[in-house]
Amino acid sequence: MMEQFEKFNEALDRLEAILTEMKNDNEALRRENAELKGVIEDRDLEILQLQEDAEKAAAAAKAEKDEIGSTLDSLLGRMGRLAAQPKEAPAEEQ
Repeated sequence: MMEQFEKFNEALDRLEAILTEMKNDNEALRRENAELKGVIEDRDLEILQLQEDAEKAAAAAKAEKDEIGSTLDSLLGRMGRLAAQPKEAPAEEQ
């Protein structure tokens, strides 16, 4: 009977050791999980910043394109008016 109690006690000790190891592993996994969440949040913030920068760059490029288009339209209008003016005939030589 004592031998069975000793075997039972040894089994309980092994189970307790396994449980302690599992608790330590669980805590390590929780820390790693928290660290990875932090990394993900940092990456999300970087992505948002890059998107914002890209939107600003696109808006600036569009504004520049519109300005260039307006300038070209103005120049084409001036060229059209100059081309439509009657040309003076060269003075006849006598």
